[in-house]
Amino acid sequence: MKQVLLLLVFFFTYTSAFGQKSPYEKLSSEIQPQDLKNDIDIWLDWIHSTHPDLSYTIKDIDKFYKSVSQIKDSINSPLTVLEFWKRISPLNSQLSDGHLIIGHINASIVNDYVSKGGTLFPFDVLFKKNELLIYSNLGGKESEYKGYVITKINDMPIAKIITPMLLRINGDSDAQRKVLLQRKFALFYMLMFGECKKFSISLKNGNQDKTISLNGLSELPSFYRKVAFEDNFKFKILDTQNALLTINEFGWDDKKAYYDFMDSTFMSLKQNKIKHLIIDIRENGGGDDEFWMKGILKYIANKPYRWGSTYRKKIIAKYRDAGEVIGSSITGKIDTLIPLEINSKYKFDGKVSILIGTYTYSSAILFGNTVQDYNFGKLIGEPTGGKSGQSGAIQFSKMPSSGLTMVTPRFYLERPKGGGQKEPLKPDIKIEYDKLNPDNLINALLWKK
Repeated sequence: MKQVLLLLVFFFTYTSAFGQKSPYEKLSSEIQPQDLKNDIDIWLDWIHSTHPDLSYTIKDIDKFYKSVSQIKDSINSPLTVLEFWKRISPLNSQLSDGHLIIGHINASIVNDYVSKGGTLFPFDVLFKKNELLIYSNLGGKESEYKGYVITKINDMPIAKIITPMLLRINGDSDAQRKVLLQRKFALFYMLMFGECKKFSISLKNGNQDKTISLNGLSELPSFYRKVAFEDNFKFKILDTQNALLTINEFGWDDKKAYYDFMDSTFMSLKQNKIKHLIIDIRENGGGDDEFWMKGILKYIANKPYRWGSTYRKKIIAKYRDAGEVIGSSITGKIDTLIPLEINSKYKFDGKVSILIGTYTYSSAILFGNTVQDYNFGKLIGEPTGGKSGQSGAIQFSKMPSSGLTMVTPRFYLERPKGGGQKEPLKPDIKIEYDKLNPDNLINALLWKK
């Protein structure tokens, strides 16, 4: 009897402490049809009340609303959260905005899945044109198969695997969806096709074809791993005239560490009499504009500047200014110029080259816009996957029944000179970026010079 009581105490203690399902386990929860349809209605109402103008990114608004209605009509029986995600996430490709997402699968799900021993596709991958290549072993360790083209996974042609994934991931363009998918490929494969303990992977390397069999790995993909400061922010003097500054995000919790690093960088440029600074933002997905205004333009700007021209924003309650009507969308102009930092000790007057690529996005695009429009430097590399007219001020919420995350911006902004807002940010000098050998672009730039 005592043992039974102890077991009951343990049971109730356990269910009390662990009764809430973990992020990954929630994907298997079954939701009733009316609750799922209500989630869709709540999502639509929320983006209508928060987004400034859906037609800015959605190419065919009538097709979009028709697709939403068809998805709602198709839900006639209970679905798990994961099944619901598969049903609604194709809308992301119609939304055509990296900042506008329905059913965002966040890092907590993959972290929870891996922590419980769940297995993932064993490689980090990248796209090269329309081919999917192995970049490294999952998590970033060097692979003997680096550069091999993946042609099949578990006997399924790679095109049949990639197509439904690209349909479901967010992004301004097909190009951006690819660079986002390559970072999340292992997670999306698991979501779309279920957990695999073993993988048969067909590969091509030149004229050589081979098939390898590997176990799935309980490892975090590189994209989901916590990075150290020195992984995101790097400075290197290349030779007597050239230096390389790599900034992989415009943000860091410890702002002082970031600004101290930038001050030290520009002090070193001055002390070493460097004439050409290369700033690499090819792998920079954005962040906070303050980090490039106060961390880079403080040193390289030679005239007052503005970071945009015209904007359109939705007025929501927590950001309403006096006289503004909640729920309205207003258009305005940015007339205030950001002044020069005349007291900056380490002003850099040399040549500046900014390396951009398909992944360069959000605040990093705004930085590139400003540099190009005010001729603070030259943009080098490939066009961005995102539009030069960026959306921003991202808002988050959750669907009440499924718990899936909703994301939407509340403004969009044209570049300082105006115009071309739906076009990518284009380089002044185009040099192809070989992601297997990223330093080749730098070497090509120095050779061009």
